[in-house]
Amino acid sequence: MTWQKLFQRHIMDRGYGYYHRGRVEDLYVSEDFIEAAVLGSDEYDVHIDMTSGNITNMSCNCPFADEGNYCKHMAALLFCWEDKIGNNEVEGIPKIRTEIGEGAEDSVTKLVNEADHVFVKNFLVGILKNDEKFLNRFKNALRCEISPEDMKRHKNQIKDIFRKFAGWGDFIDYYRAGEFVSELEDFLDDDIQGMLDNQHYKEAFELTNDIFVKIGNQDMDDSDGGIEKVATRCVEIWQEILEQCDKKFKKKMFRWYMEHLNGSIIDYMEDYIEHILFENFKEEEFLANKLAFTEAKVSEFKRGKDSWSRGYYVGKWAIRHIAVMQEQKAPQTKIDDYCKRNLEFDKIRKYYVGNCIKRKDYDSAVHVLEEGKKIDKDSAGIVADYSLQLKKLYKQRGNDQAYKKELWSLVLKYKAGDMTIFKELKSLYTEKEWEEKREIIFEKLHKYAGIDKLYEVEKLYDRLLKNVLDSPGLYKLTEYEKCLKKLYPQELLNKYETVVENMASHTSDRKRYREIVAILRRMRKYPQGKEKVEKIVTDWRTLYRNRRAMMDELKKL
Repeated sequence: MTWQKLFQRHIMDRGYGYYHRGRVEDLYVSEDFIEAAVLGSDEYDVHIDMTSGNITNMSCNCPFADEGNYCKHMAALLFCWEDKIGNNEVEGIPKIRTEIGEGAEDSVTKLVNEADHVFVKNFLVGILKNDEKFLNRFKNALRCEISPEDMKRHKNQIKDIFRKFAGWGDFIDYYRAGEFVSELEDFLDDDIQGMLDNQHYKEAFELTNDIFVKIGNQDMDDSDGGIEKVATRCVEIWQEILEQCDKKFKKKMFRWYMEHLNGSIIDYMEDYIEHILFENFKEEEFLANKLAFTEAKVSEFKRGKDSWSRGYYVGKWAIRHIAVMQEQKAPQTKIDDYCKRNLEFDKIRKYYVGNCIKRKDYDSAVHVLEEGKKIDKDSAGIVADYSLQLKKLYKQRGNDQAYKKELWSLVLKYKAGDMTIFKELKSLYTEKEWEEKREIIFEKLHKYAGIDKLYEVEKLYDRLLKNVLDSPGLYKLTEYEKCLKKLYPQELLNKYETVVENMASHTSDRKRYREIVAILRRMRKYPQGKEKVEKIVTDWRTLYRNRRAMMDELKKL
């Protein structure tokens, strides 16, 4: 079979477009396979196996190929390969068979040259009148100016893509999402990229924005991350425009981004706009606007209800505000004053502490962390982070008493069950002292605070056994079986028996019965285990004889 026949016509066209724009990189060839990276909205790895010039297998890690399709990235690689072979850039490798044979391009050229030019012209006009997509790309190829009518056609083309895939209730399901995203990527990569190549930045920006807003509002199964791929490609186009456009148009782009951070776009799509806005626009007039904008955002969220979201969003925008201040070369004292006014928020406190430590102002860092532990006393994770930092600072400054006290707080409360912290505290005491201190820990720790791990590391196997036997199910038994089996085989075997008998007492499905049989196999490896399992199975064959699936699985023992 000739390789072109493997692909749909539109996939072939897109693959050729990728190849023509130089998107095939890192081409590697051998007698048995070819492979390369093909750049689209992401970088995709394409591998094609061959035997004597015949394709035997093709793979690509794009979503479209994952569904078993031959994709545009494969076609792009094959076009690139044939070009290399045609230009004799690779020696000793058989050429892949083409659909219409050697000299086909010459025959097509001859066909067109020999045709009446009026007929060719009329034929092309007929095609362009009936295919808006082809007309748009034809005008792009000719570098024509883009008229309002052209823009209307482009926008209609975008609408048609959404209409084509959105089914009942305007929802795009998982099975249609891949091709939907692929068509949007093609529009971005072919039509809009063509506009960029022709320096039509205004039109490219307007259409990219249209796609970005529409896909953010589209209800779809996005299990494969298609929205992220399209949004990322939009950001790439925005970035390219910013690098090429004049200052006047840059101001227009800035206004659009600012206007669309007002809640009109779903929050996770706003993140892309934030990224492009704050990673660019470094001129003073933009920085002044961004400073005012971030301050307004901080004030807005401060007025909100006292909740997690309030703290999160105030911290987020305050950090943005500080970053803009730094870009403006604001004095450090001014930045510190801003931080101090907002120390009630965790993100600002962490930022300020980090700055204090960088300039070796340890007293201020310790003071803010200690205050933070009081303010955030109801947020265990945040307080644990503060405590870890305090422990490190106390040790670094030689404050042994405070260091030891903080370690105890961590072991008993903030990082209970953490082996590294536990061992660090242990290192501060002699062996005799530690025997007394660890009992304090065992007495005060909650039974769900990982005390079993502490018993194991201290080799208190009798206590560990009791913990295992008292726990429901077999999770802890299997976790500690290796260290307990030789010491307490009968106790563990009895635990297995109790659990497996309880499991068998309830009618279940074949999967559950397989689990039971797997447990019985583990039991047979214990001393007297075979005898116990034989008795259990004998009893079950009488007691549960009507459970056909269970009886089948027991035969596999």
